[in-house]
Amino acid sequence: MIPVLYLSHTGASVGGGEKQLYYLLTHLDRKKYQPIVVFPEDGVFADQVRKADIPSFILNLPHWRRVISRLSRNRAAANLTKLAEKHDIQIIHTSDSWFNPYILQLKKRLKIPVISHVRNLLTSHQVSKYSFADMDYIISISEQSKIPLIESGISMEKIEVILNCVDLNEFTPSLEKDKRSTDDFTIGIIGRIEPFKQQKNFVEIANIVNKQCKNVQFQIIGDVLEIPKHQSYFRDVQDLVQQYGLDDVMHFTGFRNDIPMILQQIDLLVTLSAGSVIAEAMASGKPVIGTAVGSTSDMIVDGLTGWVIPEDSIALMDDRIVQLYKDPKMCEEFGVAARKHAESHFGIDQHVHRIQNIYQKLLG
Repeated sequence: MIPVLYLSHTGASVGGGEKQLYYLLTHLDRKKYQPIVVFPEDGVFADQVRKADIPSFILNLPHWRRVISRLSRNRAAANLTKLAEKHDIQIIHTSDSWFNPYILQLKKRLKIPVISHVRNLLTSHQVSKYSFADMDYIISISEQSKIPLIESGISMEKIEVILNCVDLNEFTPSLEKDKRSTDDFTIGIIGRIEPFKQQKNFVEIANIVNKQCKNVQFQIIGDVLEIPKHQSYFRDVQDLVQQYGLDDVMHFTGFRNDIPMILQQIDLLVTLSAGSVIAEAMASGKPVIGTAVGSTSDMIVDGLTGWVIPEDSIALMDDRIVQLYKDPKMCEEFGVAARKHAESHFGIDQHVHRIQNIYQKLLG
């Protein structure tokens, strides 16, 4: 087997990027590849990977560019090199570009190929800052994320767009028939409560929709980290809900580990920041309305499985939500089409196969 070293962004929590890495780790062809994972700290995700019987290690990997980290980063790089040598690592794959400086150190010292996975939208400055030009291969989760790489002069031959995947057996449509005639119409947004996820805009949208539709419920699904900026934003979201008098229809669920069930229970997913939740909702047979950011345009088939709204025209989202609310048949048809699209485009096996092809290409 060929040992492959993975650097995970975190070991302490499980977000969209961690879910994608877990799918890859647990579906690799173990007759060909042996995954080994390094986490910067211990926690829920590291424990999940260990339970999957995948060799895992905790190594402190301080921020490379901070002056205070100069000594500790060199020590960390040396420890990482020793681990890679001990396990005869043949290829390195980081799931977050934050670790690019570390894998480039290993490339230099061990003469092995390195891959960086781009899960966020980059600026040209970040492309340079994280030395993407020195990568042997770059995997982008959207066409939009690829643009700044190409504009910075990186060859298209070393960039591949591979969309996020989803467990089609875990995320499935509900077996219950549509009860729209008697039940509430439920609209959800899923993700950590933070400025990037734009829950405040979701409340603004909810306020307009609530004035036009009866029996509509809204769910903000996700936790908030103990980060002052995030905590302050959470309070702003709560204040806005009270300001608009939405307390009876806007529900904060907090962290949930039963997202497949949550998605079966809602009627529509709204996303203002993209992410793997789009694939999860579509696999669950739900229409998705999202803004044209990140992978949203690559995943939603506009007018067939949901709608893609221009970022500068977010007011259009209100109209689209009301349209689906008033047309249960269209909502159901979108959901059926969403599941079919997920089955043909977001399967784990297809996702992993494309990544393994990259490994084979780099290893000759």
